[in-house]
Amino acid sequence: MAPPTRFHLNFVGDVMLGRLVDQLLPTHVHNPEEAAYVAKVVASNPHLKNYDYKSPWGNTLPLFHSSHLNLINLETSATTHAKPWPDKVFNYRTHPANVQCLREARIGYASLANNHTLDFCGEALLETVRMLKDNGIQFAGAGETEEEARRPAVLDLRDGEEKYQVDVWSVSDHPEDWSIVPNFHLIDYTSATRLRLKQLHTLTIETERSDLKIFSVHWGPNYSWTPSDDIRSLAHFLVDECDVDIVHGHSSHHVQGVEVYKGKLIIYGCGDFVDDYAVKHGHRNDLSAVWRVGLEVNQGDVGKRLKVKRLEVFPSRIKHFQANLLPRDDEDHQWVADKLRVLSKSFGTEAQEELGVEGQIVVHIS
Repeated sequence: MAPPTRFHLNFVGDVMLGRLVDQLLPTHVHNPEEAAYVAKVVASNPHLKNYDYKSPWGNTLPLFHSSHLNLINLETSATTHAKPWPDKVFNYRTHPANVQCLREARIGYASLANNHTLDFCGEALLETVRMLKDNGIQFAGAGETEEEARRPAVLDLRDGEEKYQVDVWSVSDHPEDWSIVPNFHLIDYTSATRLRLKQLHTLTIETERSDLKIFSVHWGPNYSWTPSDDIRSLAHFLVDECDVDIVHGHSSHHVQGVEVYKGKLIIYGCGDFVDDYAVKHGHRNDLSAVWRVGLEVNQGDVGKRLKVKRLEVFPSRIKHFQANLLPRDDEDHQWVADKLRVLSKSFGTEAQEELGVEGQIVVHIS
């Protein structure tokens, strides 16, 4: 008998293509202050004159191109609207034409539930949603309507004539100010939220068959190594009561641990994948990873047809507005590996002792 089919899904955390990244790209929004700052940066780093739509991804592109599905958190609005959300410290936007960056990396899914997609108010969010639709990129967590924001994105994985359905939901636990926006999927940690999430997942079960469920969630404060009890409890609830297979967490700005819970995968914090942020050295928010999940096909006719088998973590570093995979002999590769092992061990999850053939950290799921 042939071995089960294996698919690979790549997850990354925050992809922030606004502000200085936007100004470096061939098409950008009008912002004289940011443009002047970027001109000084380019003068000191002449190679940035050639910054294009592939540049944010650096040497990670082959890893994205070899995957069956790539999923990100899009940490910016994509808009030319210039009215910022009031009294917000950081407001990010990138020109809608910069969707070409996502196309270059073959991004199949972008989470819109985070604390920056409404940075330039409701019209900007709608423009972002329509930009993704026009380019065939699936999304969840926000939409043109409340119903669209709350429903999952439905994606396909194909193996010859066989097609497998993957459902992806997205939510964010902040900012509270955005609770007034019905087409943004905001949650808290109350029993009422749990009931609503379970109802959404139950509705999906009644209407269609899902072979894999993913829950992408922007949660917790910045720069906290350990998820709160509320966060961990919600993650377990998603597995226990909503039948979620993979929890794709982000928001902390740095890597957090992973937990293998009842044969399912919880990534508490993927870290920032590409951005223009200052580096907080104690937390090393310039270090992140591509989190590649291996799936196998269940042999049998009952239940979901896909199961999570393996997590492979490829450490990366942001430098000059670009993400690059780290070689295994780089001290920052070791930093990510050590941090991930320690943080995951606190959840009772052990990474494989030896690195994979590509220098990746390996966690066996089932």
